[in-house]
Amino acid sequence: MIRSFSYILGILCSFLCVSAGAPPERLAWDEDRILTWNDFKGAPQTVDGFAASSSTGISQAYEIDSEGYLNKPGTKVTAHFYPEFSWYQTKDTSDHLLNHERAHFDITEIYARKLRERILEFKFTSNSKAEIQALYNQVEKERQAMQQQFDLETNHSRNHSQELAWHKEIYKMLEEYWVYTE
Repeated sequence: MIRSFSYILGILCSFLCVSAGAPPERLAWDEDRILTWNDFKGAPQTVDGFAASSSTGISQAYEIDSEGYLNKPGTKVTAHFYPEFSWYQTKDTSDHLLNHERAHFDITEIYARKLRERILEFKFTSNSKAEIQALYNQVEKERQAMQQQFDLETNHSRNHSQELAWHKEIYKMLEEYWVYTE
């Protein structure tokens, strides 16, 4: 018998799903779909002084058999953008800022690919549920660190030369992990 487990992971997403009672709207990452300001449906925040914010996260669904082993072919990992929790200040819209926000979504996709890679390479035991959670936690920690580093080095999109360097690096990493695209 196979039991299916589906998890929407990420601190923000977990909190929002529980408090709202229903899963939030989410857009799966797609290299051909370009975010627009219309995708940002959340109420603008004024307390932090930022011009925009993208809410992204990684979800996973997997199957574990009755003996506790992960069914790797039945595993699905997806990078998502959450429109309801993403917002912008109307007065600050620009293509440059929108590209910065898309880069946050691209970083999440990089780490979804890294998680797929680690799942494929990991030798799971009968303790698969805990093992896949540990893999996710490790990748999520790395993802959050890269998101913070991106904002720090680009000064939240204000440092144009660093922004350009980051976009090149993000593109390079997406290409490096292309084989792990779902």
